Amino acid sequence: MARIACLLVVDFPLAAILRTEPDLRGRPVATVERDEPRAPLTAVSAEALRLGLRAGLSIAEARTLCHRLVIRRPSTELLRSATEALIDVADSFSPRVENAAPGVVFLEIEGLRSLFGTESHLATSLVARLRRVGLEGRAGTASTKTVAWLAARASEGVDVVKPGEERRRLAALPMTILEPPPEVTVTLERWGIRTLGQLAGLPSTAVSWRFGDVGIRLWKTARGEDDGPLVPLPRPQRFEESVDCGYAIDSVEPLSFLLRAALERLTARLEVRGLRGGDLTLALRLEGGGLEERVLHVAAPTNEVKALLAFARLELERHPPSAGVEWFRLAAVAEKLRSVELDLFVPAGPTPQDLGLTIARLAAVAGIDRVGCPAVIDSHRPEAFHVTRFAVGATCAAKANVSNGRSPLVLRAFRPPAAIEVMYDRGRPDFVRADANHEKFGGRVVTLAGPWRLSGEWWRDSPFVRDYYDAELSDGGVYRIYRDHGSGDWFADGVYD
Repeated sequence: MARIACLLVVDFPLAAILRTEPDLRGRPVATVERDEPRAPLTAVSAEALRLGLRAGLSIAEARTLCHRLVIRRPSTELLRSATEALIDVADSFSPRVENAAPGVVFLEIEGLRSLFGTESHLATSLVARLRRVGLEGRAGTASTKTVAWLAARASEGVDVVKPGEERRRLAALPMTILEPPPEVTVTLERWGIRTLGQLAGLPSTAVSWRFGDVGIRLWKTARGEDDGPLVPLPRPQRFEESVDCGYAIDSVEPLSFLLRAALERLTARLEVRGLRGGDLTLALRLEGGGLEERVLHVAAPTNEVKALLAFARLELERHPPSAGVEWFRLAAVAEKLRSVELDLFVPAGPTPQDLGLTIARLAAVAGIDRVGCPAVIDSHRPEAFHVTRFAVGATCAAKANVSNGRSPLVLRAFRPPAAIEVMYDRGRPDFVRADANHEKFGGRVVTLAGPWRLSGEWWRDSPFVRDYYDAELSDGGVYRIYRDHGSGDWFADGVYD
């Protein structure tokens, strides 16, 4: 028999608010669906309950009871982000997950005993991981979805209903746990029905005749029966966090404070899924109705908030928004951290995670376009190259190619080439001296090889024609030098190591 776990977040709209505004924890908070004085409260915090507030009171009534009450109306984007965070936690445990209702997900846990030992440990791990993404919840496990949901509803943390104990465990639960309509509640109290066991003992025909479909649904729930099997549906892997600023923000510092909180929530979701944050997309809704979007290219996937925040700050400082920011959405491309097989004969280098973090920090300081790997481009010009992104996860080992006892000669290129002065003797270079602005070197030419003419890019506005020499100088160094035919100037292209 399959085993099902239910992960439940009570008062989900309120939990979504507290996830984005953790400083409200411990204060009287309530949520509403409309910003009107007569709008009813949909959920209230424990602190508000202690002050006599309850769901159903209007905003005006609640204000008279507690002037310190904080009222929030959760947006659609905020609720969606909280729902995706809840599903991310369930997905990190099982591939079969059903999003049943706001704040309620079911997951199949059959076969996870070898990983967690007991179902109690599994349920505790679910709640603990849910807390990591900023949500407080409960967990219950049973043989059916209904029983697992009732176990989570009745518990204060986690509850495990063993096979064969479903009817006995449900029988003692009060009818209020099902939250029946008021007219049904009044009738059942008149009949003396106050527990699920008493309701489950009534004939189904009598319940159907008296209460219709609502009564049958309550009766099946009291018996622990499911309306259908677990229905896992594929969903896009999307990691987004939206923030309503409340007012137009026209400076980077207060916007960075909100960006940091959004990044913390985003990286927490990536962390529980075993993923890393890649390129970021920042969509800004501006004062006056404008919309701007920025793509932040990350040098290497990382979940370090400080490095990702530095990317965002640099982008906003280089290209400030054209108006105050009223709302923004931050999305991340999820990247998997690939394992690397080490070479037995090569010293171990940094792990891909540490290397990626270092690259991300360097890019945040120097700029994303200045950190990467050099790569050749389709050109005959020797110094032509461009910078590509590091491929973190693959190892590169430079091995000396030793044959016949001789080591290879490597040219250490000067970029840009160093300007030099060359003196001639019978038309050939005889003495070389480096420009004062570059590394000092120079001396008489001891051995000279060349010239080798190199030309190209005649089809462009800046063609080149050069004569290259390899020159051993009296200072002991061997240099590659060349003369540019266009200007007549001499340059040192590099030194042989």
